[in-house]
Amino acid sequence: MEAKTKNRLTIVITILLFMGPVVAAYLLSSGLIDYKPENTKNKGHFVSPIVKIEDLTKASWVKDLIGTWTLIRVVPETCVNQCQAFEDELSRYQKSLAHRADKMQLMLIADDFLSEMTDKYPHVKKVSMANELALQQEFARLSSVSLGKGHGLYVVAPEGYLMMAFSAENTSSEIIKDLSLLVKRKGD
Repeated sequence: MEAKTKNRLTIVITILLFMGPVVAAYLLSSGLIDYKPENTKNKGHFVSPIVKIEDLTKASWVKDLIGTWTLIRVVPETCVNQCQAFEDELSRYQKSLAHRADKMQLMLIADDFLSEMTDKYPHVKKVSMANELALQQEFARLSSVSLGKGHGLYVVAPEGYLMMAFSAENTSSEIIKDLSLLVKRKGD
């Protein structure tokens, strides 16, 4: 190969080497290539439009939502003894967060609580929505993107916004992965 051709080839390769990442970054940021790494995708459904719990009820427990992530399990009926399984489920999700478990509080919302058994999960806050019509209607609406038939599993952001719903199709490992990403990204 001639020296002139070698020099031109070197210049072209150098330009391609430096322009390649710029072109790739432009294509990814413009949306022409739809690529998201698997570990940054959320498996839950984002609640749309955004719902602030405080707008739905003036109950005192709403103040407890501010400042920490909250995992809420909604049950549309009165809890007798069946809710211990839901409390156990919430507790397991919290334990799966390991050293970040203290960044997630747990809440069980039902029409009422009439359990005859001793409370095995005192760290799960129990809230009655019996007289909260707006709250009941909102959870009934959101149930279609969550567990259905009035049931739901939701995440409330530290600012008090209902932000994510998990459906029956979400596996527990997907839910744990989403919860881990959320608590890790907020202040840690």
